[in-house]
Amino acid sequence: MNLRLTERNQINFFYVASFIFAIALPFSNALISISSALLFVASIVDSKKLNLRRNYQERNLLLFVIGVYFVYVGWLFFTNDWKWAIYDLRKNMAYLIIPIAFLLAPKLSNIQYKRILYVFAFAVVLSAIITLIKYYLEDDHLLLDTQKYGFMHHIRFGLQIDFAILILAQLLYEYRNNVHKYFLVGITGVILILGTFLIWHQSLTGIITLIVTLVIILIMWLVGQPKKQIRIVVGIMLFIFMATPAIYLYYAIDRFYTVDTYQPVELDKFTIEGNAYKHDFTNPAIENGHYVWLYVCRKELEEAWNKRSAINYNDLDKSGYGIKFTLIRYLTSKNLRKDAAGVKALNDEDIKNIENGISNYILADAGISLYPRIYVSIWELDSYFRTGNANHRSLAQRIEYTKAAVSIIRSNLWLGVGTGNWKNAYRDFYIKTESKMAPARYGNVHNQYLNYWVKFGIIGLLIILFFILYPVIKSKAYLNQLFFLFLVIMFVGNLGDANFETHTGSNFFMFFYCLFMVPKSD
Repeated sequence: MNLRLTERNQINFFYVASFIFAIALPFSNALISISSALLFVASIVDSKKLNLRRNYQERNLLLFVIGVYFVYVGWLFFTNDWKWAIYDLRKNMAYLIIPIAFLLAPKLSNIQYKRILYVFAFAVVLSAIITLIKYYLEDDHLLLDTQKYGFMHHIRFGLQIDFAILILAQLLYEYRNNVHKYFLVGITGVILILGTFLIWHQSLTGIITLIVTLVIILIMWLVGQPKKQIRIVVGIMLFIFMATPAIYLYYAIDRFYTVDTYQPVELDKFTIEGNAYKHDFTNPAIENGHYVWLYVCRKELEEAWNKRSAINYNDLDKSGYGIKFTLIRYLTSKNLRKDAAGVKALNDEDIKNIENGISNYILADAGISLYPRIYVSIWELDSYFRTGNANHRSLAQRIEYTKAAVSIIRSNLWLGVGTGNWKNAYRDFYIKTESKMAPARYGNVHNQYLNYWVKFGIIGLLIILFFILYPVIKSKAYLNQLFFLFLVIMFVGNLGDANFETHTGSNFFMFFYCLFMVPKSD
């Protein structure tokens, strides 16, 4: 692949800056900031060689997306908290800088446009490979810790992986008849590696978004396919893509709630050593289908544990939780009684897991499996619905954040709370409703559309959606299938997080939105 960065013996600075920007996206927020500044400066440098009036005529639709930034500016009218208002304005500079850069920049050729896409895709691959290496070089690595590794937040990186998979799939399709078969095999292998990485990285938002995108691809293929036999095959594939996740989720939930049955009068009252068990029949907490608070002898647990571990029974594990509770849950997960015999049955690896704060032996798995992540999500929801406590439970906290957002929206339906006022609005809700969440866990809703609605009301939300979608519809840019699917990835991903409210997410979206929207030369 020729990555020549000059045209007609002149350096195209904007093209170089675009390359750097595409490479920076999966690696570093700081690099993204530097790259966006380079992009802007390069566009100004190159604009001196151009007819800016012609640029404006060809690209004036980008002015609409700049309007998103001015929604933030306009809603300053309602601002009470200028600290967070300035934060909002700084965080969303991508909506101003990147479209202006593309307005001023020289026209990219189709070849340059494709090279930028391919370089981004392979930067994502490199970032994933480095993440894997960093993870497996650690002495202690757990499957649920994979999200802590890497250069980006796992949700943003998951969406980048989804897009990279589509770019490589398009590359595979376009060159299927023009390159050596080993190249095609190599690209197919890279796509499979990225898909496997997505599962390994436990990015449920990225996985769900990819599945939805693939379903949409199959539907598009089904609608446009004239041959009945092929339509049948595609229809079967579509059914499999939709049914498999649902079946697997049903299996996980059913497995979680398949619990032991017992008769209280038939339970043993004493341990092998003759000490009394305590059975709490009122607490339904379970681990792997076994009741946590049956067959508990704290006296034996403390003595036996202190003989096996340097961490005292009454101290905290390395995750900051009481190690006695981690021990009880871990023993339950292995269907061992919470007594001296149960502790004795643990091997040295089990002791190490408990010291590290692992409460269930299946969570110590370092292989490639989604079940541990799904198990934790089910456990969090089960615990939340039983106790109302959402602290340190990602999915449960999202429910609390959504409740807060809905309440704020009801009180500020049309115009929202204003730029920068969201922090106080959420805090006031949690205090007013006497939420069980610790103040350190107070947060805003993990859904981009509700986030906009809280800040700008239904009016502001619709204005922003208009500014983003109108240029796409007016220019018919959606006919570019890769662009259409990129929008699908972003708009589906925004159901699971407020990606446009993050530095990486807004820059990722704006860069490729503008890259697709501007006209290219042959």
